[in-house]
Amino acid sequence: MLRQLFILSVLCSAGSAFAQKGKDTTANRDLTFVDSYKPKFIEAQKIESVPVIVKPELKTVTFSYSIKPHQVSTEKIVNPIPVVDLNTKEETLYPTSFVKLGYGNIQSKLGEIYLNNKQNKQYSYGLHYRFLESNSELNNSFADFTNHAFKGYISTYTEIGELGLDINYKNNQFNFYGYDTANKLAEKNLARTINSFDARAYFNSTAISDKKLKHRTQFNFYNFQVGKAIENQYALSTKLYGNIPNFSELKNVQLSANIGVDYNTYKYDTLSPIKRLFIQFDPRMSFEYDGMQISAGFNTTIFMNVGDSASVYPNPFVKVNYPIVPGIANLYGGIDGRYNKQSLRNIMQTNPYTTNYELINTFVNSTTYIGINAKLGAAADALFEINYSDITAMPLFVTLNNPLPLPMVTKEKDSLNSFGTRYVQMNLLKFSAAFNYSFSEAVRMGFQGNFYNYNSKDEAEAWQMPNIDAKLNMKFNIKNKLYPHFDILAMGMQKQRSGLDNLTKQTSTIQAFYDISAGIDYRFKKKLSVFVQANNILNTRYQRWFNYPVYGFNILGGITMIF
Repeated sequence: MLRQLFILSVLCSAGSAFAQKGKDTTANRDLTFVDSYKPKFIEAQKIESVPVIVKPELKTVTFSYSIKPHQVSTEKIVNPIPVVDLNTKEETLYPTSFVKLGYGNIQSKLGEIYLNNKQNKQYSYGLHYRFLESNSELNNSFADFTNHAFKGYISTYTEIGELGLDINYKNNQFNFYGYDTANKLAEKNLARTINSFDARAYFNSTAISDKKLKHRTQFNFYNFQVGKAIENQYALSTKLYGNIPNFSELKNVQLSANIGVDYNTYKYDTLSPIKRLFIQFDPRMSFEYDGMQISAGFNTTIFMNVGDSASVYPNPFVKVNYPIVPGIANLYGGIDGRYNKQSLRNIMQTNPYTTNYELINTFVNSTTYIGINAKLGAAADALFEINYSDITAMPLFVTLNNPLPLPMVTKEKDSLNSFGTRYVQMNLLKFSAAFNYSFSEAVRMGFQGNFYNYNSKDEAEAWQMPNIDAKLNMKFNIKNKLYPHFDILAMGMQKQRSGLDNLTKQTSTIQAFYDISAGIDYRFKKKLSVFVQANNILNTRYQRWFNYPVYGFNILGGITMIF
């Protein structure tokens, strides 16, 4: 009885907590870009080698969702990254050095090399470079792109901790679609280029005793450039954590705090720069009580435009995990919230065809969730979750479709099928389900699906947000020689709006679609293999963004050499 009363009291107190609502408008700038710009995710990026199917993980404390096929980016970043969640490096590290070369039917060229120092207990270092481009020379040639990605890292391990440095550089080039041939200015500004550089230095301490205070500290810098728009970030963050003696009936008690300072600058051409400061302080207390795992505290963000007064946005945080059947099924739930930074990089990485936007920060006033995860025998697990979020200034993408001039000096109209952003108050109800099955190394399958219900007092629809998305992955291992894999992506209907103002507003529907891909690796030698990847097997020219159809059927093959 005591256990049930404790759960009820925790959830009731969390549900009644009041989160300050707010909307930052002081940094709003209406800007229009006609310079080159380019996304890091374009259609032929569906061309890949065998993907590794991992267990779908649904983030219960962050309102976000993404589906990432290989051909076309379908990621929708509803929340910008939290202030101190600054680690944007790719976590993929390969066990050995290799070279990969490939070529495809739309003149897609793939080149990749990875070098590392093998296994070492004291230090590690490595370099990774990847090149991918398409040159279809067809009517859809505006979808062609060129991508360069470089990564380098080095780290060393001592008795007191791990010290490391990693850097990333990406150069992405692509084109707008569907321009008006009568608009010569638009024709000169079809190409876009993104240059992105980020670096991270970090130190993770290793305490000899559990009673010692430990920390994970990192410094992050990035420079993001689109034409004449330049954004820089300087951020220092640390997590302090340590165990304290158990008291009363509480066990495994740990106190922790995430502390971060993020200084962000944005400048376009000769306009005055925007300078913003974010400070984050997230204290936590975690413990076990009568079998339950409980974590409680606050998410606190202090925001200010440099030179203005600061605003404080506190949110309560509670997460409870209760084992219904120990080791088999767990019931979990909680409440969360966060004041999130909006940035040029967030917008462009979400929709690379955006040319008009405002830097308005998004405030997730509260997110309440409850779910259950279970292990089904030794080979399967499943998860189901219900999530409800109240969001201030959620970004939606709207087709400009001639309502606004391009550069102010020309008064020409936009005919590049580019996008602008509208920030709205949104209530979102989300249902999520995931299932994994693995039979030794021979067969692996993963499924994840989400259903979304949007409700906004500001807009009739959640423009270009799908009501359903799902993905299914299957991977096989046949005698450690053949590695077939299949991927199915599905996305529900989306409503689309053209025109930022209500006088020029027009609406339409983007039809639901699904995409099937398949591939195989054949390792005929220990250090030499060949691969084939076929994408959009049904040859469906579906649209992820309005007026931006993906490639039809495409295929790429090549070799991988390990050394």
